[in-house]
Amino acid sequence: MEVHHHPKVEKKNFKEYFLEFLMIFLAVTLGFFAENIRESIVKREKEKHYIENIIADLKTDTANIKLSVHMQNLLLKKMETVLKIPVEKLDNFSMQERLYQNLVPFYASSWIFVQTNNTVTQLKNAGGFNVFTNQKAVDSITAVYYYYDSWIKLNADKYTKSYEKTADIASQLIRLPEALYSFDDTTHIIPPGSKIVIQNNTILFEQLYSNIRYQKGELSNCIETEKEYLGKVERLLKFLQSQYNLK
Repeated sequence: MEVHHHPKVEKKNFKEYFLEFLMIFLAVTLGFFAENIRESIVKREKEKHYIENIIADLKTDTANIKLSVHMQNLLLKKMETVLKIPVEKLDNFSMQERLYQNLVPFYASSWIFVQTNNTVTQLKNAGGFNVFTNQKAVDSITAVYYYYDSWIKLNADKYTKSYEKTADIASQLIRLPEALYSFDDTTHIIPPGSKIVIQNNTILFEQLYSNIRYQKGELSNCIETEKEYLGKVERLLKFLQSQYNLK
């Protein structure tokens, strides 16, 4: 009968067990930190990408606001000219012609500023600003976009409603063109030899003038809030460019 001898298994001492545990612990810990660093780098890259796009949107807004304010001031001048034409003299053809030249431009266009919000909309759809690490930047961006929603849009809606009322009355009094081809040069839009005033209704003309005065006030409010918004946008641009080292 053969006798089998089992090989002796050397028992590990506490130090060896501790070293094995330490190596596993360090490997897991380093992997955890590496994953956190990788996620942090990805988040920073996303944040910078969003910031660059927001800056591009804000630059578009600055150009659009300046154009909008310019055009709106031209509309105000047209309105002021119309309001200086006495209603009682509108039976005179030259007065009718003057009314037509100045009324048609702001009848044909309400001209309101619309914010460029493509990037912020993308952020909202992606879950908000949780990829951002700079809370000051988030607060500053949110404040500017909140101002637009709270004031610019509100004033634009009120102005649009007043414009629609003016346009409705104007269409009852004046033979208006199908389209306005040039805003600044209105001399060519008068139909030659055509009848301009289709009904010389003094009461309706007075109502038209009242609506124009109200519309003029609403448009002035739009201009003031747009100028305020422009200042906020320009300050935000400088702040974001300095925070993220962008030109």
